[in-house]
Amino acid sequence: MKCQICNKNEANIVFTQIINNEKIVMQICSECARNKGLTLEIHTESVPPAESLVGSLTVDPNMADLESIPDLKCSICGLSFAEFKKSGLFGCDCCHDAFGEHITKLLKQIHGQNNHEGKTPEEISGEAEIKKEIKKLRLKLERYIKHEEYEKAAEIRDKIKTLEHEESKL
Repeated sequence: MKCQICNKNEANIVFTQIINNEKIVMQICSECARNKGLTLEIHTESVPPAESLVGSLTVDPNMADLESIPDLKCSICGLSFAEFKKSGLFGCDCCHDAFGEHITKLLKQIHGQNNHEGKTPEEISGEAEIKKEIKKLRLKLERYIKHEEYEKAAEIRDKIKTLEHEESKL
């Protein structure tokens, strides 16, 4: 099959991207992949399963941001951020705090977003939906307060109180 970008070379890479639950599959050649900033690292030594999640395929042009991070270390276990990027495994439960926002950037680069919204069992979906809505409203409240939009913040505060009252009835 010919490359779907240049329509000249033979396609030798199948690139799958999922954005907002929409799957896009493209068959492209190595040259177009390189031009689009896609790199594929093939390791000959045994690779931990997490390596495939952390950084074998790079799509985000902001990868340079992750490369320029000073080598942070966890104060508890001594794991460095560079070691974490290689293995994809934390050394202890404090590594997440030590690497902080850099983990968020890495997750966003890998998955396209940094929060997970999965399915909720039906028997608790009502309560879970209320909690989810309260969480979203609290984030909005923080933004309104930060931008000194106090009238909107008051409306959001009232909505939160109403939802919290509903939640306490469940």
